Amino acid sequence: MGVRAKAPARRARAGNGPIMHRKPNKPLDAAQMMQRWARHWLRSCRDMPKHALRLIDDAQADPEKQVHAFRRLMKAWRSLLKLAPDSLAQDARIMRAEIRALRRDFGAARDAVVLARTLQDALGTSLFQRLPKPEGEAVSPAALPDLRQQLEAARIKLNRLSAEMARWSVAGEGGAFLLKGFERSCRKTRRRLQRDPLRMSLKRLHASRTAVVDLGYQLQFFRPTEAAELALRGELVERLRSHFGAVVDLDLARRHLDTLVPTAHGGKAKHKTAEQKKAEHRIARRIARRRGKAARLARRLLDERPKALRARLGEMLAMTEPRQVTLS
Repeated sequence: MGVRAKAPARRARAGNGPIMHRKPNKPLDAAQMMQRWARHWLRSCRDMPKHALRLIDDAQADPEKQVHAFRRLMKAWRSLLKLAPDSLAQDARIMRAEIRALRRDFGAARDAVVLARTLQDALGTSLFQRLPKPEGEAVSPAALPDLRQQLEAARIKLNRLSAEMARWSVAGEGGAFLLKGFERSCRKTRRRLQRDPLRMSLKRLHASRTAVVDLGYQLQFFRPTEAAELALRGELVERLRSHFGAVVDLDLARRHLDTLVPTAHGGKAKHKTAEQKKAEHRIARRIARRRGKAARLARRLLDERPKALRARLGEMLAMTEPRQVTLS
């Protein structure tokens, strides 16, 4: 009986062999997960100048929306940097000052657009058109001749800040600094909101708004935990930020109306026209309404102590993989 020769073995080709099922990865413990959140925070901070550069490079973008999106992105970046660990605290403080200056460079463009929109929304088109307009007032960032130059200057600064941040490291950080920074933001917001928004001065309202903005962006950063509690608190913070922002914009419109009152010889103001009195009355009512809504929301945000919020956030982060999120 003959013996059949054994067929030569064929070299396995990629994709032809059986699927090799890998063993599932070992679940990360709490410490490893928090380290991932620390690295995720650093990546998110490094991505901010890249997002801003893409925004500047968008030649098709509407100038008004471009300025608005750029300023909000700078606010989000500063809010994330306030979570920095102690080892980067000084660097983060210097960078926040640079970012604040970047945002303020576009303040005139923002104020011009917001002023026109707020006045028209509060007064209606008919009354808005009857109000006198000061000579040379810019009503759109597109009308500002130096907007392009400002964007180019911002590009240079963003490239420098991006290079500086590339040298940052969170090696050896366990992620506890994120919880510490979040608790610090909660305490600051709570302290600001303990004053009644109905009665606080505009200066204090500005400070309260800044604290609320920081907390809102930080909640967005942690939101991939998909915790219903964080989502609800984030919605409350966003609504409160909206009301505070409306009060600030309406006050800008109120102060603008004051500049429209003509002055007689000697600097004394003449009598206001009927249209100006009507406009001031409408704006004052809107300010009171927005302050009242802010006061009710503030009471709801003060219902839990920052230390308890920090503990619950720590439990959520230790069990949840970080994911990319867009701060807006």
